[in-house]
Amino acid sequence: MYYSRPVIPLLLSLMTGILAGLWLPDFRMWGYALALTGTAGVLCAVVCQMPLRFTPLVLIAACGYLSIQPWSTQYIPDHCISRFATSDIQTITGTLISAPSAENQRQKFDIRCEYLQNKEQPRFPVSGNIRVMVDGALPELNMGDRIRLSGRIRELHNFKNPGGFDYRQYMIFNGIHAAMFVGSKDIAQDVSGHHSSVLETIQRARQKISHNIDAIGDHEERAVLKALLIGDTREIPKQVTEIFSRDGISHLLAISGLHVGIVATSAFFVFQWILSRFQFFLWRAWTRKGAALLSFLPVLGYGLLSGMSPSTQRAVIMISVFLMSFLVQREPEAFNTLSLAALVILVIHPPALFSISFQLSFVSVFSILFILPRFWPPPDIFSDGRQNLRRMLLSPLWVSLSASIGTLLLVVYYFNQISIISPIANYVIVPLVGFGVVPLGLLSAAIFLIAPGLALWGIKFCAMLLGAALHLARFFAEFPWAAIQTVSPSILEMVCGYALLFMLIALRPAQPFKQPVIPGKPARRIPKAFKRRMGAVAAIAALVLGIDAGYWGYQRFFRSDLRVTVIDVGQGTASLLEFPKGPVMLIDAGGFSDHTAFDVGKMVVAPLLWQKKIRSVDILTLSHTDSDHLNGMTYIADHFHVREVWANGESADSIGYHRFMEVLERRRLLPASFSTFPRRHEIGGALLEIINPPPDFLTRSVSGESWRDTNNNSLVVRVAFGNFSMLFPGDIKMAAENEMLALYGNRLQSQVLVAPHHGSKSSCLPAFVDAVHPQLAIFTTGVNNRFKFPHSFVIEQYQRVGAELRNTAVDGAVMIVADGRNMQATSTISRGAPWCVRVGRVSRVTHKINQD
Repeated sequence: MYYSRPVIPLLLSLMTGILAGLWLPDFRMWGYALALTGTAGVLCAVVCQMPLRFTPLVLIAACGYLSIQPWSTQYIPDHCISRFATSDIQTITGTLISAPSAENQRQKFDIRCEYLQNKEQPRFPVSGNIRVMVDGALPELNMGDRIRLSGRIRELHNFKNPGGFDYRQYMIFNGIHAAMFVGSKDIAQDVSGHHSSVLETIQRARQKISHNIDAIGDHEERAVLKALLIGDTREIPKQVTEIFSRDGISHLLAISGLHVGIVATSAFFVFQWILSRFQFFLWRAWTRKGAALLSFLPVLGYGLLSGMSPSTQRAVIMISVFLMSFLVQREPEAFNTLSLAALVILVIHPPALFSISFQLSFVSVFSILFILPRFWPPPDIFSDGRQNLRRMLLSPLWVSLSASIGTLLLVVYYFNQISIISPIANYVIVPLVGFGVVPLGLLSAAIFLIAPGLALWGIKFCAMLLGAALHLARFFAEFPWAAIQTVSPSILEMVCGYALLFMLIALRPAQPFKQPVIPGKPARRIPKAFKRRMGAVAAIAALVLGIDAGYWGYQRFFRSDLRVTVIDVGQGTASLLEFPKGPVMLIDAGGFSDHTAFDVGKMVVAPLLWQKKIRSVDILTLSHTDSDHLNGMTYIADHFHVREVWANGESADSIGYHRFMEVLERRRLLPASFSTFPRRHEIGGALLEIINPPPDFLTRSVSGESWRDTNNNSLVVRVAFGNFSMLFPGDIKMAAENEMLALYGNRLQSQVLVAPHHGSKSSCLPAFVDAVHPQLAIFTTGVNNRFKFPHSFVIEQYQRVGAELRNTAVDGAVMIVADGRNMQATSTISRGAPWCVRVGRVSRVTHKINQD
């Protein structure tokens, strides 16, 4: 190759091809043509003895494009399990390919499907993997077990919001094609299935270690120790996960490159010390090579013992490549070796490029190699004992700081949080856990068969060390400034941010490792041409970031229009209002009946707000206390800067309501008394009016108006901005609609209506539809919802008045922009040109053509 570090350009070419294959799928013929062109160029260069410059890069890029196609193409085989997703109960026979683990108070595991049985066919072969979520206690299941389970197969769906997480693509990257929710009673082991004796031996070892851990420490110590030693995260309490996240040490709970690297490092130095005792290896300079070769055994053993999750597999491959470098060359070149490890992983599994653990692992190692030598010089042969002690104490802090700086933007992008305390927490806790708990725990597990008493004492000592680590983690997390929430950076901001960061760091010369600083020797200097190039790149990145900051500053605080986003939250309702000059209002936030299964506020609504650079919500408005409107509000109230809460004051005896009120009380956000609350408000030039329920509705409910139930008591808000108006009616039914008609009549007229009660037949009084006379009606429903919303009668009523219809289950989030004279409506799933109307007269409707 022409390049001094040939693996780096090959890796970049492969990554480019994979990205192109994801963004521009189904052009396989072009990919094959490019691959043939690259192959011909390489062969021609070899025959003519010419340097290989660009043709290998073309070939590798084409191979990357073709390698990702099985995961990016829209084609689904006829026998794939996802084609059989229906509402009927079906029976699947398959083999466990992942160990059961906990997720949101449920157990989950994946199975490789082999046979399917339903009412149409008794038994037929199928392919593909399925994610199984189980309510209740699981029977004893291990990887390799063959099982039968009955339930409804569900397609993988996304919440279709701007910039939302592509859950479906994420699952496909992980080899999952469908989902199934079952009870523990619906699972049975298939005795006809057999798995290898190797898997049985590993599983028995895991069970023995788990039982030994159960005999010591408290619950948190046992749970974390199981996660560290055997990769079992099912028992880790939620509060421990949150503490580790706030401290920036969540990577300790998932076996990854850090853990495998620590095992490899410990094993390498032990084996090197042992081999150095033998002259045979010393004379042949085989101490390091032999230690590297022997270290493969504990690395592979630890990977197998921990369950070989995808992140563990990548860590084992990465560390194995690093160890192999000792066998093939004297002095491994760190960046080339790191690139080779990434190249091997991507060749084996191309979707690994989009894995969070892959990105964080390699960026953190790269950052340490790139940043550390520029700010923490290598050892000086003339250092005295005091300087060496100082270096020994401060080096881990600089390593932690380098990794934290390098992964900062990735952490913000994926987790919307910056852990300020992270460098200190990693400096203190990682050595304690990594070089104390993990090696000692694995050593205790290894000697259990020989000396069970000694092994038990070792496990107890591990629990003691882990208890100290947990106390330190809590101590760090309690600082109010330990972590801060952030908005989501865009891909452009990420690229420019990293370009600016690393170009500025590159301007500082690095002292190479393994070369002492000799007095009188001139310091390394960076060539002026290189400085100019790096400075130009940094300047361009800074300019783009400045323009981007100005753009978002204008979008957030200087716009003069009203923007409304009716969010896709599944079977529920959530609407975001962005008023002129910046104020923000959120009306409901969706939610599932079981908030522990999935937090809509955390996983759907909050990411949308962060993507819009919103950290403060001026007004939270709760229409009523049903879970599909309420449960998502709790996370928003607890994690955003909220100034006030509007609610009708009606309480509910539900877990979700009590959690919400606890957060409001703790944050001092309890809503004002509804009976005296003003009915009209002006925000950013828009007029908001509360038109339901009446101020004294609670008294009326007691005095005989029995129709005033939770739905009919929904807080209804009408927003008017210039000639534009929009009505948010919650879940009111016909009785409330009738009362509103009597009180307001034609003053209910609005250009846009969020359909009451998701399009239920009980909430569509024809006279109410006539009075509102919407030009656009929006249904907020879930895909294939069990209520069959929206009802055909409701659709007919809105079509009768000429309303355009949108459904979040089909169209995704609906975005409305109004300047007081004109309105434009678009949706995440586009139907072509934006739907536009000139507001002011109900009868005047025009469609704007030839616009995106």
